[in-house]
Amino acid sequence: MEDPTDIQNFCTNYGFYQEYAVNQQLQEMNKQQEEMNVHAAHYAGQLSRGKIKLNDLETGSEVDEVPFLSLAPFELLRNNPRRRKNTEGVKVRDVNGGANVHQKLSATQIMRLAGERFIQFSSNKFININNLLHPYGSSFSDLSPEDNQDVELAQILLAAAEKVSDQQYDRARKFLSQCQLLASNTGNPVQRAVFYFAQALGERIDRETGKLMPKICTETDELNSICVASRFHASYVALHQEVPFSQIVHFTGIQAILESVATKPKVHLIDFLIRTGVQWASLIQAAAERKDNPIEHMKITVIESVNKERVIETGKNQLTEDHFDIKPDEGVVIHAAFFLRAMICVPNCLETAMRVVRRLQPSLMVVSEVEANLNSPLFVNRFIDSLFYYSALFDCLEDVMKRDDQHRMTLEVSYGGGIRNIVGNEGEERVIRSVNLDVWRSFFRKFGMEEVKLSNTCLYQANLIIQQFACRSSCSVDVNGGSFMVSWKGTPIYSTSAWKFH
Repeated sequence: MEDPTDIQNFCTNYGFYQEYAVNQQLQEMNKQQEEMNVHAAHYAGQLSRGKIKLNDLETGSEVDEVPFLSLAPFELLRNNPRRRKNTEGVKVRDVNGGANVHQKLSATQIMRLAGERFIQFSSNKFININNLLHPYGSSFSDLSPEDNQDVELAQILLAAAEKVSDQQYDRARKFLSQCQLLASNTGNPVQRAVFYFAQALGERIDRETGKLMPKICTETDELNSICVASRFHASYVALHQEVPFSQIVHFTGIQAILESVATKPKVHLIDFLIRTGVQWASLIQAAAERKDNPIEHMKITVIESVNKERVIETGKNQLTEDHFDIKPDEGVVIHAAFFLRAMICVPNCLETAMRVVRRLQPSLMVVSEVEANLNSPLFVNRFIDSLFYYSALFDCLEDVMKRDDQHRMTLEVSYGGGIRNIVGNEGEERVIRSVNLDVWRSFFRKFGMEEVKLSNTCLYQANLIIQQFACRSSCSVDVNGGSFMVSWKGTPIYSTSAWKFH
């Protein structure tokens, strides 16, 4: 009988495991796209359910209807109201003249507006730089001059990505040269995001044309990329003090763990990737102050640390349940924050870890992850998803840090490294990977786990944390099924979920 948890049998349209995601349907789609040279199809996706008609951008001739995979990147723009909110900006009254003027659009709103207009434009006209500059004339009049320029810059970036996906590298370089003139790593969020994405596209071209030799990554490279936080410690602390993302994740997890062991006198907490572990001081304090059913004994087992040498050493060993020394009278809880995504590029290790978790039979497993699908086997899907996600991060830094802040510059260089790996690499070289909550749901269910609804107390605590920050109007916690999503201006950044075995 086929094992439902066999890693080779688990495959989604999101490309959870690239090695097994390119199925017959995907291969057939790619073949049709190559034969018909339908460049705009990469971005247009399913403008309506089923099939669509497009114009060939190079010849202007109409092509036959072409089937596409569902959930194409820009379908989000049309079918997801929450992600589309405030796309056109918020109008406010000018205190001097009384006329309505637009507030500055966020970087993600700019990217989505550019994407929508790129779809409209590319399905009717031949793409070149001159056409991309002011292609709609008066339709841009409702934007501020800066937003107008940002939309145009984002369109040029999309055109470059589309040419890269079609291996038209000379055309792509022309668009990238224009991006380099207009983008800047010291400008506004859109200019900064385009700066790093253009870099990544340039590296991809160099790799695919043989100018940049591939570097084979080891199994611990993704873990080491997570450990980069130790080198940028001061900058991440500065961000931590301005934005409540990590606090929400940690304290929501602590509350869920406390509730799951409410009647347990002895608790064994297993922490995958502990980093500093400072959050567990709050858990210990809360457990000590519990009047009903006080916790008599708490044990914490650490699987990883941010120490590079220890991470590498741990990576050499095979994880088994014998490492944990579980006692029969202990209530076992597992906390995995941004750990499982590190093993997406090494699926055998991920499978081993989940089989061990299943044998431990925890009362609860709390999982926090990046809420973005940055692992699609289709380059253009992955490019669009990462563009939206990182644009939200660049926008966040714009709101909480000055443009010349060294912490901000350090953080953005770190983001740029992730962008280059996601966009510029394939196969074993691409070690920065993440999938969204729906994919994790399917994955955990394969191992016999069910989602546990996070309580109203968890939600209250999360919102209480947000209220302590100046950026509270931009950060939100949204309920998704039984789980939470931490968002920046409507764009999901992190998710926190809780799981138990049937």
